[in-house]
Amino acid sequence: MIGGLGRCRRAAVAVAVALAAAGCAPDVPPPTREQQVDQLIAFVEAVRGHRFVTRPQVDFVPDAEFRQHVLDAIEATEPALDVDEVAFKALGWMPPTDDLFEKYKIAFGGTVVGFYDPATKVLEVRGDELTPYRREVVVHELTHALDDQLFDLNVTMGDGVLSEQQLAFLVGVEGDAVNVQRSYVINVMTPIEQLQNVAEQLSFQIDPAILSVPLALLSTSQTPYLQGPEFVAGLGGNNGVDAMFERFPATAEQAWNPAKYLADEGAVAVATPPSAGTVVNSGSWGQFFMSLILSNGVNLDGRVDPVTNGWAGDAYVSWTDGDVSCIRIDTRQDTAAQADSLQAAQATWASSSGAVVSRLDPTTTRLTSCN
Repeated sequence: MIGGLGRCRRAAVAVAVALAAAGCAPDVPPPTREQQVDQLIAFVEAVRGHRFVTRPQVDFVPDAEFRQHVLDAIEATEPALDVDEVAFKALGWMPPTDDLFEKYKIAFGGTVVGFYDPATKVLEVRGDELTPYRREVVVHELTHALDDQLFDLNVTMGDGVLSEQQLAFLVGVEGDAVNVQRSYVINVMTPIEQLQNVAEQLSFQIDPAILSVPLALLSTSQTPYLQGPEFVAGLGGNNGVDAMFERFPATAEQAWNPAKYLADEGAVAVATPPSAGTVVNSGSWGQFFMSLILSNGVNLDGRVDPVTNGWAGDAYVSWTDGDVSCIRIDTRQDTAAQADSLQAAQATWASSSGAVVSRLDPTTTRLTSCN
């Protein structure tokens, strides 16, 4: 009995000593910024199933300098946006006196927190801290960096914001990055960090001038991030994603329908329609941009209008005639019934816009709009 009590007392003393020692142990220092970047790199590698060829360069840049870098990058888009401006005005997406390039700078000059440049191979982060939201952004951009090292993203499929091929390309590229980004938020961030993430995003000051930016521009710019995950989800995992970087979706129809992409269903050739003035641009228009017309330039969910299903191919031309901007789009559907539905929807839109809709043949509609 006494012996038992002695053993209990000795055990209690040992526990007390252990607890005291633990209380005196030095705190483990939080990971450094570079160690956090290494953790983010390891996460991206694990989710994508690939290793970086070389450790990506991640630069933390002061706010003012970072903003200037973004503006410098935007400057290169001015010629293409000047071309797109004609279509924006012809469709009534912006007033005739506005400047699309200036609106683009308002929309994106101050809202970017991080970006990866496939030309310089540098990932820049705004500020010097890895807050929850910045970690999410870095994961997204690191995915671009990994894909670039493996497959080369320093390519362009078209200029401006109204290139169907460039839009389809971005749906694939951004879809992969958004999927990895979402995985990080869901599987790594704690609930408190997720709340901090949202609070940080809401804390960014918004330029009041954003209200003057065409909704069609904002819709087009956000669409790859909305539709991209849906497209990538239909590719069958990382092997399918890797194959996509070897053959990007060629049309909006493929980017909005993974089955058509996997079957490599291309577009039917449609002749460029005639212009009635000085030609500014021509090419394919695509299912998404036709949907954007029918919704008056507003798309909040990245989806296409069901009435555009059956898209087989199209061609457009934009032109100017003095101060007037015009666009003409010929769209071929798979069947006459689908062309009937599209023509009816176009006519409804045209009734309030002053545009003209006609039928070229059983499966082809023509839409002409000037402003």
